[in-house]
Amino acid sequence: MRYVPPVTAKHRSGDTWEVSLPRAKSAVRHKDGIRPRRRVHAADAADALRQGEELFAREYASYKMGVTMNLADLAVYFIDHAEADGTYTPETARDYRGLVLRYIEPNFAKDADEVSAIDIERLYAHLLTGGGCKGAGISPNTVHKLNTVLRAAYAFIARENPAISNPMPSVELPARVHSDKRALTDREFVKVLEGLESALAETPEDAAGINRRNMLFGAYLDIHTGARVGEICALTRGSIREIERAARLDHSMSEKGGLHRKEPKTKSGRRTVALDDSTWDMLRKHYEWQATYLTDEQRDSDGTPVCCTASGGFIAPSEMSAAFKGFCASVGVELADGESFHVLRHTHATQLLSNRVNPKEVQRRLGHSKIETTFGYSHVMPGEDAATAADYGAIVERARKAGGFR
Repeated sequence: MRYVPPVTAKHRSGDTWEVSLPRAKSAVRHKDGIRPRRRVHAADAADALRQGEELFAREYASYKMGVTMNLADLAVYFIDHAEADGTYTPETARDYRGLVLRYIEPNFAKDADEVSAIDIERLYAHLLTGGGCKGAGISPNTVHKLNTVLRAAYAFIARENPAISNPMPSVELPARVHSDKRALTDREFVKVLEGLESALAETPEDAAGINRRNMLFGAYLDIHTGARVGEICALTRGSIREIERAARLDHSMSEKGGLHRKEPKTKSGRRTVALDDSTWDMLRKHYEWQATYLTDEQRDSDGTPVCCTASGGFIAPSEMSAAFKGFCASVGVELADGESFHVLRHTHATQLLSNRVNPKEVQRRLGHSKIETTFGYSHVMPGEDAATAADYGAIVERARKAGGFR
């Protein structure tokens, strides 16, 4: 049952009332961050008492957690809680905790129950224009990542009672910055592929090494399938079709509201992608290596991720992307800001189209809902510009003859 504190109300002026907790009887101790007096706007004493009970019940909930009502404190508490119960891996928790401490704590002093959607939007506007390192603005993509943390934190905060409402669904976000569809150059591709094959020949035994090897195998799979990073992270053993030698892509891992597996938004997102012989052989070796640390039950389960943690759990897409970017740097391939795992998907599409694979088949393989998206790679399609040049040459010749005829 929720704690309801004893509250007294004293009329100040107009519709302003001061609600307070008895000093001796209150279960909410008079410590830093726990304010025994608050002012509310109420129609009468009964309304003031009701509001006071709700306010101090929320403060008592945060007091029991050992934190103040400050949004940054509660957000960090949520992240610690999510890490403890396994919702977030230590790497994801560290990343999210850093976002809160870097961008919310120094810029936002409001209590969680006083925050509105407009307050959050103002915070984001400040961060975009000058809230980053040395007064520089942060990118819209970083704001979206911070928003993911706050959405999950507020869902927890509202459930646990420190805040009675959740402003996050009403927050308007800046448009993401989408980088150009850059593919790896031939030289970069060879460095990445050979580096991955070398790394996958290793057999680490510690948890960190096991996690890293699984994430790099995810990159190897992506080179050969063109899947999205969330789809690679959501791929389970039950999704591998042995007879067809193919992978069924019908789920994606999402980090919004906590790491979870979700179905694709469109029908085209559900597809089966064939694996070539070398990828299939590498998958077999990957399973043989995983047998050294997974339990018999995990190895036999269709729900075990193909790329799993040392404990057999799912890997967060952000972690796999970060691991891949670090790997690229280690083999001499520098990715620009905003580039990470997704460059493999662009590379896969570019290689298919540049080798004259039917765009409709590329569309199906990549899971594009519209062919226009696939044609966004038209700059790599050979023959198109050459044919246009030939046509224009014929036009020039016809014009020359027409002019000569006069």
